[in-house]
Amino acid sequence: MQRNLAALLRGLAGNPCAPPEALVRLAAADIDRTELARRRDLPVQAAVILADDENARVRSELAANPHLPAEVQIVLARDVDARVRGRLAEGAEYFTSVGLHAHHLPGPLAHEVYELLARDPQPKVRRALAFNRRLPDGIRARMLDDDDARTAAIAAAEWNPAPTARIGELLSRTTGAFSRELLLYRLDGPLPAEAARGMLADIDSSADPANSAGLLRQIAATADLDAGLTDRFLTDPRLRAAVAANPALDPGHVAALAHDPDNQVRAAVVARRGLDPVLRESVSVEYDDRSSGNTVAWLLTEDLSEPDQLAFARSRHQAFRKTLAMRTDLSDEAVGILAADESFAVRLFVCERQPNAPGRLLAHIAAGWKGYSRWDMLAHKNFPADAATALARSDDPRDRVVAAAHPGLAIETIEALLADGTDYVRRRAATNPSIPADRLITLLDADESAVVSGAAANRTLPVVTMHQALDQARL
Repeated sequence: MQRNLAALLRGLAGNPCAPPEALVRLAAADIDRTELARRRDLPVQAAVILADDENARVRSELAANPHLPAEVQIVLARDVDARVRGRLAEGAEYFTSVGLHAHHLPGPLAHEVYELLARDPQPKVRRALAFNRRLPDGIRARMLDDDDARTAAIAAAEWNPAPTARIGELLSRTTGAFSRELLLYRLDGPLPAEAARGMLADIDSSADPANSAGLLRQIAATADLDAGLTDRFLTDPRLRAAVAANPALDPGHVAALAHDPDNQVRAAVVARRGLDPVLRESVSVEYDDRSSGNTVAWLLTEDLSEPDQLAFARSRHQAFRKTLAMRTDLSDEAVGILAADESFAVRLFVCERQPNAPGRLLAHIAAGWKGYSRWDMLAHKNFPADAATALARSDDPRDRVVAAAHPGLAIETIEALLADGTDYVRRRAATNPSIPADRLITLLDADESAVVSGAAANRTLPVVTMHQALDQARL
């Protein structure tokens, strides 16, 4: 294990089954510790060590870790490097794997940390804090008066959900059409009619109203409509789809727009919450099968009975079937219907989101889909071993690497991958949990660092072997 000890230690730092005491020892290793700093299961003792690391990049990665104890957050909030403080302040979204379903927001920071960052001398740190989705309302309200105008504008535009009662104040703080558009998107209720008219007057008098096209659509979609506003929006072809989605639009106009010649207008009507199901199914809409859009936000959180699920799974409208496929609480019958859908997008979402996605569908989609979610498909419990084997024997290294760690591969297939001509395929193959224990130990003494690193990251590696390696490194 001495030959490629640094590579072995790097692999251990990424081993998902490395015990806490091993991670603490690795925190003092003379290796690139950034991967260690990103670990969600990082022990407090290791986090304390890394918070004092001389490498600002390591501290920056640690600051972005969503599972830090308050004592470490405080240290990083006082870091000498503004980039480190900014990463902590931002509270950026993160993924627990490559799939869309693994998207998360970090939990809140300690209140004392928010207070420290809100008083940071560097405007770029306070701007990062203003983007933080977990920022307490009281601190966000104070930041509306920040000396840095851009910080104040971000604090206003990123209030989520934005309180309707303070809309006038928030609009006065935001700068630019896009920031105002974001603010209206996050509004916790309808935009008051007077505020809507004020914004429209600003747009009408601006030197370049074309820059406000998105803002205009958001006003049309969120305003508390009166007759004047309704007429203005309906007579503008660019805004008819937006006003068709507005919950405040009266039923008579909704019924008329259901037969609008514009496909986007009809699509907006169909997606309205609470629309008569008979009317919805009578409307014809064409959808782009390869588009990542065309989903119905309210359906993701709607309380659906099983008959409701089945009705949406059989809807003529792809937007509802696609959105339904994103939910993880579906019955087997609903999943079965969606798995046989004519739309590629619907079937793809079944593979990306459903814990009971059929193996035959996973294999079919993964064979031709080159997107990042294919990695999760190969890790799905229902992915067939024979399909993984076919990918492992492909001429394309992108296929071989995604299949290389599948536990259903035969040992001769794994050995072929360990001798692959591409280094990242060899490393991935060394992480395969089906490698026999004695063979895995020999891989730790391989000549090539990629194989050694992969073997050290293999989750079946015995803990005693991990500690033997750490002993050799005098950690």
